[in-house]
Amino acid sequence: MTKQRGFTLIELMIVVSIIAIICAIAVNNLLRSRVQANEASAIEDLSVITSAQISYNAAHEVFAEFDALTDDSNGPAFLDDGWVEGRDKSGYVFSIQNAGTANFACTAEPLEPGSSGVRRFYVDASGVIRYNFNGAAGPDDPAVGQ
Repeated sequence: MTKQRGFTLIELMIVVSIIAIICAIAVNNLLRSRVQANEASAIEDLSVITSAQISYNAAHEVFAEFDALTDDSNGPAFLDDGWVEGRDKSGYVFSIQNAGTANFACTAEPLEPGSSGVRRFYVDASGVIRYNFNGAAGPDDPAVGQ
């Protein structure tokens, strides 16, 4: 009787099970990394919008909607022309509300809550970016970094 070389069915099943467990862990980490990257991008975009608003306010003594911030007819635009109301960027949708002489409010909502981002963001003329996990973020929510 000769000894056959190879793996038994049990050994193969154990290897496949280990690979499946490793894949499940890797996919979960990949998805979490994507959410964190989207949120970091949204925070950075809100900082850029805030800087544009403050510059626009210094030049025109009023805060503006996206169309005015991207208008380059009277000189350089304060934001590139890709910024429009409801823009979808890195899994977040951006909008500006209540732009006036004293203040503005800009929000970033995840396009697919839980999948593209878990936090909703808010910034106003104070420049403090705030977040909320459960609903629309507002001026009373905690600041990013707290």
